[in-house]
Formats: sequence, structure tokens, C-alpha cells
Amino acid sequence: MSNVIINNQLRSISLPSRSHPSTTRIEEALNKVKAVNTATGSSESILMALAGLEELYNCTDDFLTMGSTQRVMSSDGSEFVEEMLDGSLRLMDICSVSRDLMVETHEHVRGVQSCVRRKKVAGGGGDQLDVAISSYVGFRKNMRKEAKRLLGSLKKIGGGTFSSSSVNNGQQDEYLVAVTDVMRQVVSVSVSMLKSFLEFLTRRQSNIKKKLTSVLKKKKDHHDETKNELESLDSALCCSRDDHLQKKLEVVEMSIDGFEKYLEGLFRRLIRTRTSLLNIISH
Repeated sequence: MSNVIINNQLRSISLPSRSHPSTTRIEEALNKVKAVNTATGSSESILMALAGLEELYNCTDDFLTMGSTQRVMSSDGSEFVEEMLDGSLRLMDICSVSRDLMVETHEHVRGVQSCVRRKKVAGGGGDQLDVAISSYVGFRKNMRKEAKRLLGSLKKIGGGTFSSSSVNNGQQDEYLVAVTDVMRQVVSVSVSMLKSFLEFLTRRQSNIKKKLTSVLKKKKDHHDETKNELESLDSALCCSRDDHLQKKLEVVEMSIDGFEKYLEGLFRRLIRTRTSLLNIISH
């Protein structure tokens, strides 16, 4: 998938901005991310969402470094900034662990690819391929557990962490209200998009272990358009269809490349946003 296509798709969405004039740019970025339909569970939509989050956090950092934003948050929004710092730390942890999962997935996929190539070129090598497949299947099991743990962490961010009480003093400054509103939306959208990504990882092919035990006895086509790339690869591994397996490994590798890149980019931008928040607290 071309990164240029993803970026062009994101920029082609034009929705009306609203609220305070100073928040216009960040709200436009928010609307672009919200317009990405991740409900399909496809890697393409999730990659678009992650790319959109990168752009959103670029706007967020510019917004936080504005003198007017820093003044209102340091004087009247210190409690809210503390809440944002707590949420940013959680998001950074989730993003970092997710990125590491993609790096490890890449290693396992390349390991299986290498065994498949050797088997085709030299013949034999079935035992090495079986070991590589078993290793990947075991990793996928651990990946799902870790993704479910991260989903639990996301729920904590989306729950009571960002309540409206921090600015409910009866004499709310208009700009402070605009700032807190737009920043809560940034967090909410981040949680939603990362949730879609983690749910992508947790989907599983049923009875995978049982099918692996009969890998040499059954070789049948199993096509389901609702499967994502990882699920399709699970099926190919179970059925030991080497001709299909190589293609599915390549497709998964392309998706993993994108996930890894955008998660790394998002992590770096989250660090920058956290630094901006800390600078506000220190002034």
C-alpha cells in the first residue's frame, strides 16, 4: 500500500470546522481522522487512521505551543494538564508496546518466509517450516493476550480520566473551554483508533491448534472475505498451502510495515506532545 495514497485520501476529506477560531486547524485534523471508517476492520482503514493520528498530533503540538494556549492552560487549566499528562503516558505505553508487537511479528513472518523459500528451492526442509509455523502460532497467542491487556488500558483512558469537573468552576474562560474540549476530542479519537488496531490483532482463526495437528491430512480452500490479513495467514498456515502461504506472508508483511512505521511516528509525536504539556506545567 502506498503511503502517498493514504496521505492523499486523508487530505481529500473536507469537513466543516467549528468552535473557537484558534482551534480550527486541530478540529479539521480531528474531522479527517473521525471520517476514516475503521469499523470494517481492514488494515487499509486502520493504516489511514494511524496516519491521520500522526497529522492530528502535529496540529496538537502546534496548538499547545501557541502562547495563548499556554497562558490559559498554565493559569486556569493546571488540573486539566495533569489529567492530560496521565493520559499521554498511558497512550505512549500502549503505542510503544503495540510497535514492539509489530516488530516481533515482522521477525516471525520473515522466519516463516525464509523456510518457505528454502523448501521451494532445495526441497525438503519441512521440519524447519513446521518449527517456524509453530513459533509464529505461539507468538500470535501471546500477541492476542497482550493486545487484550492494552485494550483494558485504553478503557481506563476513555473512562473517568478526562472528566469535565476540572474546568467546571462557574466562571469558565471561553478559550479554556475550547482548549479542554478539543484536547478531550484528541484523546477520545486516539483511544478509538488504537482500539480498532488492537481489535484487528485479537481476531483469531478458530480451532487453530486442532487444524495444525492435521496439517498434512487436510488441504482445502478456506476463503472468507471478512477475515483480515492475519486471520487469512492463520488459515494458510493451518492448511499448509505453500502456494497461498507465500502470497499471504507478503500481504501481512506489507501491512506490518505500515503499522510499524505509523506507530513509531505516533509514539514520537506523543513524546513531543507530552513535552509541550510539561513545559506548560513548568511555567
